[in-house]
Amino acid sequence: MPQNIPTVQLYGEEIWQQTPDYLHCEPLITRSREHRFQIRPHRHPGITQVFHLRRGQGDAKIDGRRLEVRAPSLILISPMTVHDFAWSADVSGTVLSVATARLERARRSQDDPAPLSHTSLVRLKQQDRELDLLFEMLLAEYRRPPDSARDGALQAFVNLLAVRVDRLEQERLEEERHGKDRQHRGQLHLKRFLDGVNRDYVQQRTVESYAEELGITAPYLNQLCRELTGRNALQIIHERLVIEARRSLIYTALRVSEIAYELGFSDPAYFTRFFRRHTGHSPRAFRRENAQDTGSSGSFSASATDGVTHQPEPG
Repeated sequence: MPQNIPTVQLYGEEIWQQTPDYLHCEPLITRSREHRFQIRPHRHPGITQVFHLRRGQGDAKIDGRRLEVRAPSLILISPMTVHDFAWSADVSGTVLSVATARLERARRSQDDPAPLSHTSLVRLKQQDRELDLLFEMLLAEYRRPPDSARDGALQAFVNLLAVRVDRLEQERLEEERHGKDRQHRGQLHLKRFLDGVNRDYVQQRTVESYAEELGITAPYLNQLCRELTGRNALQIIHERLVIEARRSLIYTALRVSEIAYELGFSDPAYFTRFFRRHTGHSPRAFRRENAQDTGSSGSFSASATDGVTHQPEPG
């Protein structure tokens, strides 16, 4: 293990005097293959790196934090951030190394206090053709023989990249906000639905009637129930009926037919089939197996006396 963390201009090369207009661009495979796809821990002074991963995957360690990276994605490495990679052999993409001074120019051009200057992993939902084209053009311009327009063209690409990354970050933040808002609304809908089921279970209302009361569609109510409880809306309605049937069978002397009518079943035989389908026992068999005094503890969980309240805590 080395005594100090290597501080390099580019990995595998000795540090030299950095120029204010420093910019380097190369295919990701170039240095990865040279080092057998194992890039040892190192850091870069005054340089931000942008890894555009188009294909393949890798394990990254950035300032001690391990990340699994899969294409398509962007990795931003800010100056002096210690990082290392283990890439898959099919890795493909582009690496841009750019001096802080160039990023300052990008900042002035788009009124951004710190474009590309923070370390982050931007996971892309799908291949981003706009981003692919931007890196292709940047690499082509970098490889072009120097002329009077080359530096301005490279700076323009850096500016465009800063804008594109900023938009991706804003999209991610907006999705997170929408996700939290949607989860909050979903929790409220679920609570109102459960309250309605606890109130009206004897009426044996349809899923559609509950959804209409909530101002949403039945498919959306089912989706919310599955996401937040793991059960659909009808299963929750039936579960509430089963809970009440169990209570009556254990804690009352009502006949099975009387319990059926109290729970809104017009046919005791259908109630028996319903109960058996959900518990594996007939009502009479369940009563025999769970006979007990109401004051004693038994197999019927006391938590069920609260009705249907099974929902996760808001995240």
